[in-house]
Amino acid sequence: MNHKEIEYKYWATSLSKEEFLKRLEAYVFVKSNLDMPDCIYVVSCDDYYVREGGTDKEFVRFRKGGGLQELTVKRKEQKNVVRKEINLNVSASEEASVAEFLSLSGYNKEFQVYKEAWIWHFSACDVSYYTLSDGRSVVELEALNYNSVKDGVAIIDRWEKALSLKSLDKESRSLYEIFAEERLTKESCPVNTRPVIR
Repeated sequence: MNHKEIEYKYWATSLSKEEFLKRLEAYVFVKSNLDMPDCIYVVSCDDYYVREGGTDKEFVRFRKGGGLQELTVKRKEQKNVVRKEINLNVSASEEASVAEFLSLSGYNKEFQVYKEAWIWHFSACDVSYYTLSDGRSVVELEALNYNSVKDGVAIIDRWEKALSLKSLDKESRSLYEIFAEERLTKESCPVNTRPVIR
């Protein structure tokens, strides 16, 4: 299923990275016949660009981190669980050239999102735990090697159950939507909300 991404995202408000790793290792070493892959550690910066006159949901992500540069376009198909996603490796290009290309294509940079991520690539699922620069943490499960959307959703459902993630708040929005909405909320709030004392 080319350019399809099937993923669950959870807020790990009460789940530390250490506790999450314990759950992952308990599942891998005790309850399954899986091999534990090496953890990939990446710090990345995602620049989000929006096209002039486009909807606020239409964006291009320019990711820089782990020695790679990548442009990503996504379109939701089923409540952000199933998406059409295309990633282009632009590591051979200069960062300034990529930014200028996006600008000439009608895109304006809206904001940046920084994150520190720990990723485990299993044969059926990519499992990741990442912490955003504001301190919030997220767990993501992304299905791999599936033949249909139903099969892909079944994969992440199995991993959700195996890692006891149902108690966490599942997030249906993309990171772009989360940060865009939070920026709007901050902009609409008065700067000084303290009562005036006379």
